[in-house]
Amino acid sequence: MITRKLTVSITAAIILGSHSIAVSAQEAAWPTRTVKVIVPSTPGGGLDYAARIFAEFWSKEFGRPFVVENVPGAANTLGTAAVARAAPDGHTILHASLSPIVIVPFIRKNLNYKPGDLAPVGQTMATTNTLVINPGKIDARTLPDLIRLLKAAPDKYNYGSSGVGGFSHLIHELFMLRTGTRITHIPHKGPNDVTTALLGGHIDLAFVSTTPILPHLKTGSLRAIGVAPAQRLPELPDVPAIREFVPEFGGATSWNGLFVPAGTPRTIIDKLNRTITAFLRTPQAEQAMEKMGATAVASSPEEFAEFIKQETEMWGKVIKASGVSDN
Repeated sequence: MITRKLTVSITAAIILGSHSIAVSAQEAAWPTRTVKVIVPSTPGGGLDYAARIFAEFWSKEFGRPFVVENVPGAANTLGTAAVARAAPDGHTILHASLSPIVIVPFIRKNLNYKPGDLAPVGQTMATTNTLVINPGKIDARTLPDLIRLLKAAPDKYNYGSSGVGGFSHLIHELFMLRTGTRITHIPHKGPNDVTTALLGGHIDLAFVSTTPILPHLKTGSLRAIGVAPAQRLPELPDVPAIREFVPEFGGATSWNGLFVPAGTPRTIIDKLNRTITAFLRTPQAEQAMEKMGATAVASSPEEFAEFIKQETEMWGKVIKASGVSDN
């Protein structure tokens, strides 16, 4: 005889089994509708441009529309929060820079999301930065020359960034911490404004994206003093890495990556990672990245998570030591 308790247990098992089968079928069928690719910045920048290339690729790959939606504002946190709050079903993806993932959580107290609300899919690209000076404003030809000038006159010289609390601000803070210098910060609206200010002599120096300023280095309008990555760059073989003279500087690179809401099924994350990794290794992707002055970078979800952990530790120490705040 089957007892009532056993009957209930069997019924529950059947229900749970049916649910598991339904979930598995749903994951296998993904995507079942339009997928939104959220970019937490305005249209036109590298983050947006790359996301549109990825969306076009995925639309062809999966046979469903992948549509880019720009949700700018609040230092890229509005769009990031929108993805963190979205249903974890694979139909909302975030393409973000390190800023809302690694930096902003340290300097804003009332964020309506946590980095843990997002699951890493994989890194997509990296951008190198070079420390340049206006030679008409600063008489230095080498990094040691520049450091000596800056130390001799604290706060006399100034630098530009794309805004308080972003990567372009904190890389200067890192430089000052490691060299024992003080330079006055002048925030700007964006990277193009920083370059314009450099060329016009309105600011003295800045870390800027390498590729766009190469023409100005050739004409002598700007002078490269050091590169931020740990190694020299192929396009500037005669310009030393800053760590060659300041080992404590280490290396610093701006990067972008893909995320989904935490709890998204691993099968979906793996599909996204597998397809984007394959795409990033194609000539089409390499050419697109080169156009943006970036380098394609592919990684597994685990590798990306570990990289984010290391970046969070490094920039957290810089923010704490420098006292950077948006208040």
